Formats: sequence, structure tokens, C-alpha cells
Amino acid sequence: MISVSIEGPLATIALDAPATRNALGLVGWQALADAVEQVAASSARALILRSAAPGMFCSGSNLREIAALADHADLRAPFRRAMRDAMEPLAALPIATIALVEGDCFGAGVALALACDMRIASPRAAFAVTPAKLGITYPQEDVARLVALIGRGQAARMLYGAGRIDADEAARIGLVEVLADDAVAVAQGLAGQVAANAPGSVASLKAMVLRDSPSPQFDAAFDQAFAGADFCEGLAAFRERRTPAFEDVAPIDANHTRS
Repeated sequence: MISVSIEGPLATIALDAPATRNALGLVGWQALADAVEQVAASSARALILRSAAPGMFCSGSNLREIAALADHADLRAPFRRAMRDAMEPLAALPIATIALVEGDCFGAGVALALACDMRIASPRAAFAVTPAKLGITYPQEDVARLVALIGRGQAARMLYGAGRIDADEAARIGLVEVLADDAVAVAQGLAGQVAANAPGSVASLKAMVLRDSPSPQFDAAFDQAFAGADFCEGLAAFRERRTPAFEDVAPIDANHTRS
């Protein structure tokens, strides 16, 4: 259902349930959480989240399991927590994360893409946030990420109207950062570009991007970086006109939460 591959500094998590267009049930969300934990424990410097099957990304949560929640109140909170336990560690990974969207990205699939730092889509991609069509809501963390990315008005349009938008419209409103015919090559190129940079710098920059307010710890990190080995290596590589060789940093627990 979900596979993890790590090749040098690049990690890939692939959703592989084409029969349901990668819809995730309770077991699927738990498997995704395990996959994220595996990446967090590795020395990977960038992650691509994609579908193993072409022409799709994720059609959301498994409709059969969602339907069962109507009659089983005891399953509702565990299902919500399973989604959160996958999404939040993904969002909090201290490495760059890229959602590669080559087809349908609906419901919780959009939330999954939002949990990544960047979204790269092919022209075949389509997006919809559809809980209002089913008479349900959306997890609050996912609403917050949608609003932060595309603004209140566009988020309201997607949430309240629950309509489908194509890849061009997604790029226009900022839901997608890059729209490319060869989205795979672009995603892999960007991941490689990030992986070549200092992992400690990327982790610190990501922490600042995710934080909603200033913090003295970031001022201290800025000052201290000039005495670090990464700056020494980066400066030497610049002067010598070569590619820097940055050391890996210790893996960070993926269960840490956003501040």
C-alpha cells in the first residue's frame, strides 16, 4: 500500500493502492505514519511524496471506512487521530518535502499535499476539498494549512463550494508552486538541489518557515552558524569553485510538533 525508498540523500514515499486511487483507510494512515518515521530516522535530506501508479495522487480517505463512522462512534476519534498521526509528523519533518501530484488530489489527498513544503504538479492534476459534499468537516490543522497557503478567500471557495479545480487554476491561486509537463523530472531536480545544501541550514530555515512568530532561538541560530563547520565548508567550496560536501546531521524525531 505504501513503500519507502531511500537512495543516498533522497527519500521517496509512494502511495500504491491504484484500485482505490490511493484512498487511505485506517491501516493506510498508520502505514504512512510508519513510512514518515522511517524517513525521519534516515539520513535523507529531501523527500518526494508521490503515487506509485501514474495518473493519480490520492483520492482522500477510504469512503467505505468513512461511511462506517456513521454507525460506529467509537471509531471516529481513532480515525481522526490516525490521520493526524501521519500528517503532523510529515509536516514537521526537518527536511524538505515535495508532493508530486500527477492526477487526482481530492479530500484528504489535498491535506496530504498541504503537509508537504512544496507541491509540483503535472497538467493532469486536479484538486478538490470535498467534505461539505458529504456533510462532514475537515481536520482543523488541514484547514489552517490551506488558509495559510492560499488565503481565506480561496480556501473558503474550495471548502464551501467543494468544487474541482484543474492544475492551471491550482497554480494561479498558489495551491501548486510549480506546474510542469515533466513534473517528475522537476521534482527530482528540486529534491537533488535541496539535498546538495547544508542539512542543518535547511532544517533551521524550515523551522522559521513553519513558525508563526519570531523567536530568539532563530537569532541565536543565525549568529552561531558562522562558527559552524557547514559555513567553513560552504565558504571554502565557494572560493575553490567546487560543490560543497556537507556532513549529515543527526536524524530528528518526526513526532515533534509544530510550534
